Amino acid sequence: MATSLTNAVPKRLAVWLAALVGAVVCVLAPLLFAPQQDGLWPLPGLYLMQIALVGVLALVFVAAGWGLKAHWRWLPWAAAGILLAFVILGGFSIGPFLSPAFVAFALVGILVDWPDGGAMARHAGVLLVAAVAQAAVMLLATLIA
Repeated sequence: MATSLTNAVPKRLAVWLAALVGAVVCVLAPLLFAPQQDGLWPLPGLYLMQIALVGVLALVFVAAGWGLKAHWRWLPWAAAGILLAFVILGGFSIGPFLSPAFVAFALVGILVDWPDGGAMARHAGVLLVAAVAQAAVMLLATLIA
């Protein structure tokens, strides 16, 4: 019993550290890019707000604690997937700045799902679906606007 308790504390610290890094990056990166927006096209501003909200939502997930039911543990994976779309599609602008947040939220997902390999595989699928869905929304919005 003592070994599970001693393993839980470093795991929680790692999850908190990764979530904080991800959330700080998700809030600071849009603040750095916001002054460059011309105001004529609303989508970049909406994307920047979405990035910040994804980071805060993932941090709220960690703050909610370990008492969350297993069906909510897909949330950091979805956050990582959404950020993956921004990293890839924004590869020459905001993408490199969001890479640490993507890695941080993927790490949160891995640490939360660590003992359960089946859940990790399903949640990695959530990451891919979220990335494809976010990329599709971004590309569709660009074509419509």
